[in-house]
Amino acid sequence: MRVLVTGRGSIAQRHVRHLRELRPGVTLAVLSDGRPSDLLGPLEWLPDWAAAKAWAPQAVVIASVSARHADDLLACLGAGWPCLAEKPLVTTAAALAAVRAACIRHAPLAPVVVGCNLRYMPSLQRVQEVLRRGVLGRIVRAQFEVGQNLAQWRPGRELGTSYSACAEQGGGVLLDLVHEVDLARWMLGPLEVAAAVAGQFSQPLAEAGLKANDVHVALLKQAGGAPVTISLDYVSQKLVRRHVFTGESGTLVWDLGSRRCWMDDASGTTELSHDPQEFDMALTYRLQMQDWLLAMEQPSHQVVSPLADALETTALMLAMQEAAQ
Repeated sequence: MRVLVTGRGSIAQRHVRHLRELRPGVTLAVLSDGRPSDLLGPLEWLPDWAAAKAWAPQAVVIASVSARHADDLLACLGAGWPCLAEKPLVTTAAALAAVRAACIRHAPLAPVVVGCNLRYMPSLQRVQEVLRRGVLGRIVRAQFEVGQNLAQWRPGRELGTSYSACAEQGGGVLLDLVHEVDLARWMLGPLEVAAAVAGQFSQPLAEAGLKANDVHVALLKQAGGAPVTISLDYVSQKLVRRHVFTGESGTLVWDLGSRRCWMDDASGTTELSHDPQEFDMALTYRLQMQDWLLAMEQPSHQVVSPLADALETTALMLAMQEAAQ
């Protein structure tokens, strides 16, 4: 199997590692504007798309900087290559329209998995199942919160050199932490943006080289009008990732920091998950890769994070961005 990886950063390295573990005989090449790190191991370096097409990949992993995702994805759709595409899928409304048009033009599509890897976390799958079964009754309020200081993300690297810190490269807290937007849709269904506030508020991050929004807070509405809040930041000194669902019959809390998921109702507190492995972020990337590989081998397989769903998440993300302007 010949797999092309676009990009040479930390996420590309993670995908390469899982590919080699899951398919030991895989042949790999990296498409990047500079020679890949030795951390990627032995592989071929391809400097541009002309060389990549000549190399004739059988599948593609899109792990380039966010601003390049759309072009890479359009190339894959046009060539009929299966791909695992990192989030955010695209960064502009024009790119979203182009991808939607390409999906129609090139249908039926080869298997595509989008890198919303939190869908593969066992504890969050448990939450989604509880909500699907209606255990909490009608959800009257939900909140999704995530924050971590951007300077802590990549130790040893200057913050200003990261694409996450540069809006022009597709960085900024909303596009980078779009997982919560995806999870809100996955768990609650269609959502509509009511209001949003965003901006660059941290002086220390600005002085360190941040050139993108470091806070985004949005108020959304479920189909029945009940509120959903999504709060994202690059500022929190200690990682916070917490989701709360308040229903007519109980409240469910998922908390990554404490590695706990529990439900409170009239009968008391029920622990839904407190096994650390069910909160393992690293595991989600491996499960995501397995899902994609299985889809290529079994055409009838339904992936956990499909392209059609990701397009709707991306549309909601862009609506949140517009509402904050």
